[in-house]
Amino acid sequence: MSFQRFRQFRYPLIALFVTIALLWTHHQTRLHTSFAAASRTQTVTISSAGFLPNRLAIREGDLVSLMIVNTDTRPHNLAIRELNLASSELKPTQSTMLQFSADRKGQFSFVSDSPGYPETGFQGTLVIE
Repeated sequence: MSFQRFRQFRYPLIALFVTIALLWTHHQTRLHTSFAAASRTQTVTISSAGFLPNRLAIREGDLVSLMIVNTDTRPHNLAIRELNLASSELKPTQSTMLQFSADRKGQFSFVSDSPGYPETGFQGTLVIE
């Protein structure tokens, strides 16, 4: 593989390895967590196509950890304004953990508003049941 080709795929490969590591860690954590614990960890990837997944469903009362990974070539964040939650701005290949308690039912929009306004195509829905 030439150096030029490596540079072309560098960020997607890093994002892939980060996602695999997070999924493996999540899997191992769930093996050692009691079923009585009401905590959820979900990964949200921000790509050029938007949020993946763009719909999240959790239960009221859950302690939620959202691992947010930016695989796009532009900076983004994840904001749920109705719940007063927002990640920091993530540059390409950066990730962060957003933790909160799901203490009220409803449907809440999440967006990337890193430039100061909601970006077209970067939106999703959080459902707390």
